[in-house]
Amino acid sequence: MDEKGIILIVDDEVRITDILNLYLKKQGYRTFTAADGAEALKSMAETVPDLIISDLMMPNMDGIEFCKQVKTRSEFNNPYFIMLTAKATVDSKVEGLKIGADDYITKPFNVKELVARVNSAMRIKALQNEILEKNKELERYKAAMENELHLAARFQESLIPPDGNIGSGVRLTSIYQPTIHIGGDIFDVRAAGDGKIVFFVADVTGHGIVAAVISAMIKLSFIQAAAHTSSATEIAEKINRDIVSTTSEEHFASVFLGSLAGDNSSLSFVRGGHPAPYLCRRNGEIVPLAPKGFLFGIDPNARFPEQAVALSPGDRIVMFTDGISEAEGPDGELFGTGRIRQYFSRPNATLSGLRELANRWAGGQYQDDFTLVQLEILDRNG
Repeated sequence: MDEKGIILIVDDEVRITDILNLYLKKQGYRTFTAADGAEALKSMAETVPDLIISDLMMPNMDGIEFCKQVKTRSEFNNPYFIMLTAKATVDSKVEGLKIGADDYITKPFNVKELVARVNSAMRIKALQNEILEKNKELERYKAAMENELHLAARFQESLIPPDGNIGSGVRLTSIYQPTIHIGGDIFDVRAAGDGKIVFFVADVTGHGIVAAVISAMIKLSFIQAAAHTSSATEIAEKINRDIVSTTSEEHFASVFLGSLAGDNSSLSFVRGGHPAPYLCRRNGEIVPLAPKGFLFGIDPNARFPEQAVALSPGDRIVMFTDGISEAEGPDGELFGTGRIRQYFSRPNATLSGLRELANRWAGGQYQDDFTLVQLEILDRNG
């Protein structure tokens, strides 16, 4: 007969341990015995049982203390614990159950009933062990996924350009905050092949790994296009074709893409379904860059005509994704683009100040990734 499990019998009455040994071995269990809790703990240092049958009243260490020791020490793997007692009071049972006993049997007991209870307990224990093992597998899988997400987050962060001057005429400031380790927001600022500054901000539908992969592909497409042209329309059309050709119909992106004149005196831009950025002029005027085109990734033949606006030193182009404008307050009201515009009408408004305002509004809880990007036009003669 195959061994069905290991059972420890703890009782200072030899008659009891002998009877239980006999019947349980006939059932296919491997048993070992101890006369009290202290002796049982020593035995368990060598053999950890699946189930323990222990008397309540014993010398040296009683069943209550023994049960407490067993249930609080992780090396014993939480065996099923049946308490035997001649004390049939509710208080004694409650005390044992409080410290972890799984079942109570009152002396004198019917051996066949006890064996049946043991068989039932071992089935429960087997299910518990199976659940614990599945949980361990899930934890290992979760840990592996967390590690992969951390690596992916580090990769995605490496795609984000650092703050600072881009060439001699533009200063970049940014805040990037995914809802999880990685997200679908991406941006870049760089000199095109002809030396002009080009930039974009994009928000891919969804979150997580798929959105992050698509966002990385958008940046790669942008870099490839910018190597050959600084035309906002031409770069936008290439990115759009690449999204359509490499993703499913369920994935698309909102994009704002701009190109500065060689002397930074004007901005040509394309807006594809993206929240309208604000041109914050040095004199305090706030100009929405509002003309809106198609989302990227829907139609491979979509056209993205450019709009143009004049720039002066001290002007700032403030771009954002909808994760911040759609942040919900306690009553479900959205933060909204109006509050963003109102905030930037203040003197000395900053991206970090806007984030603090949105955090207070949403309690720091966001349903979507958000990105804030500011390009300040510098005075090259200053």
